Order: sequence, then C-alpha cells, then structure tokens
Amino acid sequence: MGSQRRRQSAEVYRRRRILVGVLAVVLLVLAGWLVGLAMGGGQESQEAESGPDSTGQDADAGPDSTGSEPADEDGSEPGSEDPEEAEAPDSEPEPSQDQPPEDGSCRTGDLEVRASTGSESYGPGYAPMLVMEVKNTADYACEADLGTEEQEFLIEHGGAVIFSTAECSVSRESLPVQLEPGQVEQAHFTWPRSDSAEDCAEPAELNPGSYALTVSLSGVRSEPHDFRLNEG
Repeated sequence: MGSQRRRQSAEVYRRRRILVGVLAVVLLVLAGWLVGLAMGGGQESQEAESGPDSTGQDADAGPDSTGSEPADEDGSEPGSEDPEEAEAPDSEPEPSQDQPPEDGSCRTGDLEVRASTGSESYGPGYAPMLVMEVKNTADYACEADLGTEEQEFLIEHGGAVIFSTAECSVSRESLPVQLEPGQVEQAHFTWPRSDSAEDCAEPAELNPGSYALTVSLSGVRSEPHDFRLNEG
C-alpha cells in the first residue's frame, strides 16, 4: 500500500507540473498580447499628437508649407511695389498728345507743310508765285507763327541751291494764327528769278529746265515741288 500511494503522488506531481507549464505558456501569450496592445495604442496616440501643427508653429501665424510669406489680399507678393507708385513723387507726367501744350502753341507734329506754285511752268519774264500751305493735323486748335520770321522758300536746280529767303534781307515779321483742326493757311512769295547768292531782288541769267521748290515753317519741311522755267 505504501508503494501504491507513492505512485499516485508521483502521477499527481507530474500532472501538476504539466498544468503549471500550460499556465506559464498561457501567461506568456497573454503577456505578449498585452504588450503588443500597449505598444500599438502608444503609437496611435503619438501619431494623433504629431499632426500638421506638431512643429509648434501656428498655421495661421507663420509662413506656409513652402516657406514663403503669404501674398497680400490683392495677390501681389509682400514687399513688392507698383512701378507707378515707385516713381519719384516730383516727376511730372508728359503732356498728352491729345491735348495742346499749356501755352496753346502747335507742336511740330501738329503741322503739315506743303509746297506748290501758281503755275507748273513759267516763260521768260514771268516771276513764279511760290506757295506755302500750312495745315493743322491735330484734333485740337493751336497757335502757329505763320509770319516771315519762321518761313523759308528754297529753290534748287540740278542739286544746287539757287535761291533761299534765309539768305535774303526780307522783312522778318511774326504772325501768330490760331488754327482750328484741319484748317489750312497759305503764304505766298513772288520770286523775281534771282540768285540769292548774287542779288536777292534782281533777275539772274538762269538756265531753263526743272526747278524744285521746298518750303519750311518753324523747322517743319515740305516735300519738293517741281516746276519749270521755259526758254524764251
């Protein structure tokens, strides 16, 4: 009986050892599961805390994600200035070409000057009538000096200057005229067929042929106009 009791005790002991081992395994598995659960929860908590504002910068108070400063309300970059605003405050704007100058005078580009003669050809003994036409091409009225002080009548023949009122002692007078838009005025000069290099008033021995008249007023020059001096 004593040996049978010892066998039962050994078997009971063995079963207890197996139970303890199983319980140990279960505890290890349970502990591993709890550790994994704790680590997963901590990672999710850390990801939730680390958001777009985790750098400590206020998204509304600092530069945007590109590192550049926000644009102004009108879309312009901060610090940029309008070229017009950057101009010197004392700079005066140029007068508009649609308005006359303050003194009311005509600009050079407002006037068109044309040359013509009373006839296309002149026989011996006839003094050619030289004509200057001045037209206001602007859209506004302006004042031009149509006097002899600003005029020049120039005649050439074969590329050489034959006569010029600028070389003669003609009366130099000022004649301001108010020209309306499109208005045309004329000035006339009777050429005595003279050579201004010799005598402005006395006829000279001139060769027959084609002559060219060019007129100018206040520096505005016309295109040449051809006419003829015929043989006698």
